[in-house]
Amino acid sequence: MTRVGVIGTGRMGNAFALNLLKAGHEVYVYDAMPAATQNLVQEGAIRGETPADVASGVDFLITSLPRSEIVEEVIIGRDGAKNRLRSGSVVIDMSTTHPRVTKMIAGELAKAGIDFLDAPVSGHAVGAKNATLTIMVGGEKEVFLKSKGPIFEKLGKNIFYAGPSGTGQALKLVNNLLYNLNRLAMCEGLVMGTKAGIDPEVLCKAVMVSTGASYCMENLPPDIFRGDFAGRESSLNLACKTLKLITDYADELQVPLLLGNMAQQIYNIVKLQGHGEDSPTSAITFYESSAGVDVRIPGK
Repeated sequence: MTRVGVIGTGRMGNAFALNLLKAGHEVYVYDAMPAATQNLVQEGAIRGETPADVASGVDFLITSLPRSEIVEEVIIGRDGAKNRLRSGSVVIDMSTTHPRVTKMIAGELAKAGIDFLDAPVSGHAVGAKNATLTIMVGGEKEVFLKSKGPIFEKLGKNIFYAGPSGTGQALKLVNNLLYNLNRLAMCEGLVMGTKAGIDPEVLCKAVMVSTGASYCMENLPPDIFRGDFAGRESSLNLACKTLKLITDYADELQVPLLLGNMAQQIYNIVKLQGHGEDSPTSAITFYESSAGVDVRIPGK
């Protein structure tokens, strides 16, 4: 039986652990908030008291954590998982982490004979629950192949090997850059069209069979029509954190991000207006207030 540890059992990590239990793996879990592991223990997971407890004796260790510095501390910190991991085990970071931190962690683990993959995901909580995520993986190709069957195929549907360590995270940051830009383009278009007198539903239907079609236009307008900015996506606070990772990484690569930096400012303004815990789609309120129009449809 494959032994898997999961550190960080929030919305995403909790779903990872449940799907690994369904696959028949022996699953060990830890979260800084013990209540986040309660449902997993009821399903047969074994709760550790520390990250090191969870790492002891596992074949694979998955981290799903909110910030790069937490990932670093949990894996290679003074009391981190590294101290209890055996040589030949595989650490898989499924958080969204700075590629520079990813490469540093990989190097430190390699000194102890421990393999490391960066494997961030796309698909939101519903994709994690249904094991339909897109998973973008960086690291040694042999380690990726070793992990694909027992881990990645149990958690996702679209699995891509991006290249050496750090490229999985870089691919995720590129995807998130495009997603956050597309969301703002959708907001601008909806507000402009509504103020011009176009029925917002007609606008969406027309665009979705035209060259302006996007994932955002297909999936997010119903939330806007209802004025419901909770639940579907991760929070605006998290989007702002990710955009900072993106712009910082672009600076390190010396790549100009004119639109990316502008998007970061707009999302930060919306956060300061009190929408931090709402979904990033609440950014439409910035355009609505500027244009003096609401994109709402009663009864939706």
